[in-house]
Amino acid sequence: MDAPAVQAYQWVVWMIGVSVFAAVIGLVIAAIVRARRRPAELHSAAERLQREAPPPPEVDAGLRALSLQKQKGQISEEEYEKRRAEILAGR
Repeated sequence: MDAPAVQAYQWVVWMIGVSVFAAVIGLVIAAIVRARRRPAELHSAAERLQREAPPPPEVDAGLRALSLQKQKGQISEEEYEKRRAEILAGR
C-alpha cells in the first residue's frame, strides 16, 4: 500500500468513528429531553390520604410500647421488626 491510500483510509475510519460517537451522544441527549417531558407520576387521592392520615391511637400506642421494649433491651432487633410489621399490618 502506498501512503496516500492508507492516509485516506485512516480519514474515512476517523470520520465514521466521530459520526458514530456524535450519534450516540445525540441519542442520549434526546432520551434525557424525552424523560424530562414525561409527566410526573400522579397518585390517587385515596393513596395520598392513607399515607398522610395519622395512625389510629391503638396502633400509635402499640408502636410506642414496642419501641420502649426495644430501648430497654427486652426484645431483639429482629423481634422488634417482626412485631412492628404485625402492628402496622393490623392497621
